[in-house]
Amino acid sequence: SIAPWHAPFLFGDSEEELKPSCHEKLENEANHVAGQLLFLQDRFSLEANDMSITLESVRALSKTFGNTMTSTLWRFVEETHPNLPMVGLVATNPRNRADTDFQIPRRYCIESPEFKKRFSSTSEPELFDIIAGYCQPRRGGPLGNAEALLTDNNGDRHVFRFESFSNGYDTLTIGV
Repeated sequence: SIAPWHAPFLFGDSEEELKPSCHEKLENEANHVAGQLLFLQDRFSLEANDMSITLESVRALSKTFGNTMTSTLWRFVEETHPNLPMVGLVATNPRNRADTDFQIPRRYCIESPEFKKRFSSTSEPELFDIIAGYCQPRRGGPLGNAEALLTDNNGDRHVFRFESFSNGYDTLTIGV
C-alpha cells in the first residue's frame, strides 16, 4: 500500500514472471521504503551525523529508533557522515574460536558511498582478516579494536580505526 506501483507484480510466481533484474529492483525499493519507515526518514541521519563514528553511537541509535544493532549499523554506514569512507562488517560470533588461525565466517560487508568510490580495490577477505587479528573470543560486548592500513584506488595508504562488538549472535564491526 505504500508503494502502489508494486501491486501488479505481487501476484503470481515472481520467479517465473519477473526478470531477476526487475525482481531485484522491486526488492531494493521495498527495502528502501521499509528503512525510511523504521528510521523516520531524515531524522536518523540528522541525529547520527551529530554523533561520533563508534559502535557506542550505533548502540545508542539502535535504542532510540527501536531497531536491531545490525540494521542500525547498516543504516549508519550507508547514510551518515557522507564525506568519510566507512565500512561495516557483520560476521558470525567468534566465541567458539579454538585457535589463532581461526577465520571469522563472513556474512555482510557494508560500504559507505565514499568507501565504495575510494577503496573499491579493498577485498572483503582482507577486511575480515583484520577483524580476526584482534577480536577476542567473547560471547557478548566489546571484542576489541585496532588500527589498520588500507590502500585506496590510487595506491595511497590510509589508517582506519576498526572496533568490534558482539550482540551475542553476530560480530558487528565499524571501520573509519
